[in-house]
Amino acid sequence: MLIIGFVYTLSSSVLALETPTLNATLHNQSPASKSLPAGAQNVDVARISLTASGGDVYLNGIYVATDVVEGLSNFTNIWLYDIASGSTLLGVYPNQSEHPDLVSFASTIIGNGLSKTYLIRASLTSSAAGNVRVGFSGFSYPTLATPALQGIPIYGNIMTLPGVVVTSTPTPSVTPFPTPSSSPTPPHSGFTSLAALGLNEGDTISVPASDDPDIYIVNDWGYKRLFLNPAIFGFYGHLGGFAQVKLVTSQTRNILTTSGLFRNCETNDPKVYGVEVTGEDSGILHWVNTSGDQAFQDDPSFFKKVFCINSREFNWYAKGSDYSSVNQVPLYSR
Repeated sequence: MLIIGFVYTLSSSVLALETPTLNATLHNQSPASKSLPAGAQNVDVARISLTASGGDVYLNGIYVATDVVEGLSNFTNIWLYDIASGSTLLGVYPNQSEHPDLVSFASTIIGNGLSKTYLIRASLTSSAAGNVRVGFSGFSYPTLATPALQGIPIYGNIMTLPGVVVTSTPTPSVTPFPTPSSSPTPPHSGFTSLAALGLNEGDTISVPASDDPDIYIVNDWGYKRLFLNPAIFGFYGHLGGFAQVKLVTSQTRNILTTSGLFRNCETNDPKVYGVEVTGEDSGILHWVNTSGDQAFQDDPSFFKKVFCINSREFNWYAKGSDYSSVNQVPLYSR
């Protein structure tokens, strides 16, 4: 009986452990907004501090990003330094992996109540143009334990690049009345039920040794949604991580239709957003600003396609201009 009581007490303590939080803030010595000359090299563009609370946080990589679509293409290189350890160079963008925007480094610990400050330096391409802010969009972790994130994504102040940005004047055009969606549906792909595929709602799946290593989650209607990158997948620890991903055939994957419609169910936000994939591991959310009746007319399967996401994922995405029709939501394919 004493042993049973001990085990119960230990289990209760473990369950009560608080998930640590990692808070990102712009350092007070972050470079102010400025114009960069043509060919600028090794310019300081941002200083970002990461603070742990509620427990230690373990990191082994940081995703660098910009606040504009394809903004990273303005830079030949971006360097990341750990100021706390004497301006130690941690890594460089781009790298030669499948995630060129991930600056990987040896596992580091940000202790509970402590901070680390990172310096971002950049060199411009010859075609760099526009106004860009550089910062972090997410992290990678050496363990399955992932912190809650606050202040992510985060960017430095505006850097005005030397190239000329041509602002076009929109040409008046006739906006066609939305027609019913012609996007594929599960029955058209041969879907009958998840049970027939050996799956259950909420299963995560991937095809091993294929040209599509992505991880998806499935719903009862025969739709699947993409986890855009490992950082986003890490926001859903209750799914069990990579160890619980079911390996399926490409045929099974293709029977399940990919959806890019999301809703933040953690806050019970009624708005539905469409995701625009802008790169291998990046995307933008657009509010589908239309009535439920119109959405159903445009696509009778609309509500079957909507997947719940949590606040961490919702806040990870940059937000783009509204979509006025379901038919503007891009189809995802590899």
